[in-house]
Amino acid sequence: MFGKKIKTEIKVEGMHCNHCASKVETAVKSLDGVKSVKVDLDTKSVEIVSSTEIDRVALAKAIENAGFAVAE
Repeated sequence: MFGKKIKTEIKVEGMHCNHCASKVETAVKSLDGVKSVKVDLDTKSVEIVSSTEIDRVALAKAIENAGFAVAE
């Protein structure tokens, strides 16, 4: 068995360049259970693959601490 994979996609405001994308990726990867993070600057979205359900409040806080905002 390869383990459970849960995909989560969110919109993030304020990302403009690869440096921004890298900061968001690093912040999200710091959360427990995150296996991979894919940032798309064109759509301002972040795709997260995790082994457990990601706490949305913790996710938003990590992104905000990196200097960005989760779009509603």
